[in-house]
This record gives sequence, structure tokens and C-alpha cells, in this order.
Amino acid sequence: MSDQAGFAHILSTTSPIFILILIGYCAVRFNILQKDGVRTLGAFVVNFGLPAAIFKALNERSFQDILHYDYLLVYGIGSMMAFTTVFLVARKALSKSLTESTMFGLGGSFSNSLMVGYPIIIQLFGTAALVPFALTLIVENLLMLPFILALADTGMNKNESFARAVMQSVAKLLKNPIIISIALGTLSSLLSVEPPAVAVKVIDMLAVTVGGIALFTIGGMLVGIRIKGMLTDLSLIVLAKQLLHPLCILIMILIMPPMPPVFQGVAITLACMPMFSIYAVIGLRYNMGPLCAAALLPATVLSFFTLNVAVWLQSSL
Repeated sequence: MSDQAGFAHILSTTSPIFILILIGYCAVRFNILQKDGVRTLGAFVVNFGLPAAIFKALNERSFQDILHYDYLLVYGIGSMMAFTTVFLVARKALSKSLTESTMFGLGGSFSNSLMVGYPIIIQLFGTAALVPFALTLIVENLLMLPFILALADTGMNKNESFARAVMQSVAKLLKNPIIISIALGTLSSLLSVEPPAVAVKVIDMLAVTVGGIALFTIGGMLVGIRIKGMLTDLSLIVLAKQLLHPLCILIMILIMPPMPPVFQGVAITLACMPMFSIYAVIGLRYNMGPLCAAALLPATVLSFFTLNVAVWLQSSL
């Protein structure tokens, strides 16, 4: 297959994903659906659909197939490299505060693995991608997010210790349905426990709803975002997320012992995703809501190009 034909095939695979995002955007933009209704769809995906899909993927595999320390190291260290770089540039070059620099780093290193990444990796790699996907969620939600939010809280509340802030963040995350589904799926795999047939059917029905609804929801949530007057700050966050983060993951893949090709592909693909959709919500907590919300639109648009180029390069190599 020629390079031109190969890239055309990749576009035919990835374009429907972004078309669904565009349909969601148009549905809200032209008042076919209200934005609050789209948020409800998003809540369904995060609290029911994705936990079911993750549990199903982990439960159906042996524990040896799930536990991959090499992937945790590659994605974890690579993401923290991106975070640290953006944090230092914001802190030193742009003279941002500790909290502001932390939020810049968060935007440049934390992917929308759930809402955008999941349907894309399923389309590209099939169900084999769900194990590295679950490991990515462990890195993001259990390793990175408590540390990053604690650092931001420390900048806002000078009297609060960093250790206490970390513990509070972990306590909140342990109640997250995504984290609970990872724990239950891993435990069931370790103990070789098979859920009842009725439960399996319910889980299967929930799992198949995720892809289209998640992408549609992301499109709807982009309506109303404004990016004027923030060019310098937005450029740092968006370019770091779409270029620096995948580059850091690639460097770690090259440095570390070889992983299965699917794991490598999933790691780079997820790093090419825009920042996670609740970035704007977290930004509100630190008085940075407008900037964080504004970063979502250009990052999502740019991800169309970075994703397709990354997939094409992987297929060529």
C-alpha cells in the first residue's frame, strides 16, 4: 500500500470520529439539544457506560495480561515529563504563580482518554486496546491527578500542607466509578470470578453505548467557548498537549524495553488526544475557568491533525 493510499485509509478510519464530534457541536449550536442535556449524556458515559466497558475488558483477561509495569512507567514518566516542562516554562518564562503553572502543566499533560480516547483506540486497535487503556486511567487518576491537584491547592492555600492535600485528592478519587470499575475488574481477573449471566448482559449493553455518545457529548460541550485575548497562554497549553506530550511518550517508548505494538500504539494515540473535558471545571476552582475552557476548542481541532499523522507514522514504521 502506498503512503498516499495508507493515509487515505487512516483518514477513512478516524474521520467518522471527528464527524461525530462535529454533529454534537451542531446539535447544540443550532438548539436541537440544550447544552445541559449534553452534560447529562456525559454523566451517563462517565458513571455507567465507561465503567461497564472497563470492567468487561479487565474481567475477560487473565491477571498476567493486565499487569504491565512497563506501560505504567512509559506513560507515567512520559506524562510527568510533559507536565514538568510546561510547569517550568509557565513559572519561569511567563512568571505565573504556583497554581497557574500547575494548571498549565495539567492541560499540557492530561489527555481526554475517557470521552475521546476510548472510541478512537477501539476503532483503531479493537478490544485489545482496553488493557493499556485501563492502565492509562490508573496513571492519570491514581498517580498524576492527586499530585497535581494537591500542588494547585498548596498554591491557593498557603497554610495547607502538600501531604494533606494529596490525601484529600486520593480520598475523592477512590469514590470515582471509573476507579471502582478498574479495581473490581482487576480483582475479578485475579480471583477468576465470573459475574452472573444476567449481570454480564447488562454490562455488555452498557459498554456498547459509550463510543458514539462520548464523541457526541464532547462536540456539544465545545459550543460557546471563546479564545480571544489569550494567545500566548493558549499556545503554550495547546501545543504542549498536542505535540510535547506525544513526543515525551515516544521518547519513553524508545528508551524503555520494547512493549507489545498495541500498547505502544495506544500510548501514543492517547497522548495525541486533547486535554480532558473537565479541565475547564477544575480551572473554575482555581479562578482559571475561561482560559481552561478556551484551550479545549483549539486542542480538539489540532488533535485531528496530530492523531492522523501519528497513526500514519506508526503504520508506516
